[in-house]
Amino acid sequence: MRHFQFSDVFTNRRKQLGVTQEQIADYVGVSRAAVSKWEKGLSYPDITLLPKLATYFNVSIDELLGYEPQLTKERIEKLYAKLAKQFSEKAFEEVEQEIEQLIVEYYACLPFVIKMAQLYINYYSKSSEPKAILQRVEQLCLRVKELSEDYQLINQAVIIGAYAKLLQGQPGEVLEMLGEEVTIQLGRDQLVATAHNLLGNTEEAKKILQVSMYQNMLFTIATGTEGLLLEVANPTYFDETVKRIKKLIDVFHVEALNVNAALVFYLKAAIGYAMQNRKVETLDMLKRYTKTCIQIQYPLTLQGDDYFYLLTDWIIKDIDPQAPRDEQSIKKDLLASVLLPAFQLLQEDKEYKALIQNLKHHLNIEEGN
Repeated sequence: MRHFQFSDVFTNRRKQLGVTQEQIADYVGVSRAAVSKWEKGLSYPDITLLPKLATYFNVSIDELLGYEPQLTKERIEKLYAKLAKQFSEKAFEEVEQEIEQLIVEYYACLPFVIKMAQLYINYYSKSSEPKAILQRVEQLCLRVKELSEDYQLINQAVIIGAYAKLLQGQPGEVLEMLGEEVTIQLGRDQLVATAHNLLGNTEEAKKILQVSMYQNMLFTIATGTEGLLLEVANPTYFDETVKRIKKLIDVFHVEALNVNAALVFYLKAAIGYAMQNRKVETLDMLKRYTKTCIQIQYPLTLQGDDYFYLLTDWIIKDIDPQAPRDEQSIKKDLLASVLLPAFQLLQEDKEYKALIQNLKHHLNIEEGN
């Protein structure tokens, strides 16, 4: 937790204004020795003097105390990355303690609060009490929903909160939160883009449409992927879904744009084929998965490409381009995914064994780690 640096702020501001300790002492009605102690950090002024001192220095009380209730987006991202890395180096409870101290300090900074909810979601399984962590996620999301006036932040809180419910095995509560029907898409993005274009903001209109296409493309892939395991008993439909999503991934270069979307698809398709006892197809999907893992460049970040050439600016401005978890945790999970019990039918397959060893080698993961 960052401690207030009142003495530094006080001293620097006094020198900026070119006044002496004695002048300040006379103004607030204390001794010069008392002011000297404030600057040395040996004592603090009485709380009743803070408004008067803040007025004299022409700053807010928060500024005078060195307190920042609102963190910048860059600061939030740095804190997230730092804490995520600590989860691979320290016990969960030790990192949790630091997170909670920061939440207390920045409880009024709702973007930070929701970011900590996201952090907990990504690492809750490392806790000795995962259910308690998921409940804490719900508490943080509820605070954001109740206090925020930013609809995007509220929507994020709703989705993360619903996911926490799902992880706790509460699908009924999820439906209560999100509704039970498919929502009608009203084409908001197209209307906003058209309005910008009519106002002469052509570049902004193009960016909105590119971002919309990118998000809808990923949504289509994610939705098709989620439906795969529901169609295991319908091999014809299953195969057609796999064929179409593979084409989308290839046409839009998804492995480079958003590698996670491609990896999740390959993995779920492999699991589905394994459930159908189709060894050749299972192995083919695992080969695609492994090849994609090996090609990943770290640190893992989101970015645009030659087609989505306006995407990178949007990612930097509106979302965190960094991976939601630390590199070591990502690598361990990439390997663990090809070792799932679902792939028991390949246990004696030489290609499968070679695939595992190849992945271990490229991820630089030793036996037992």
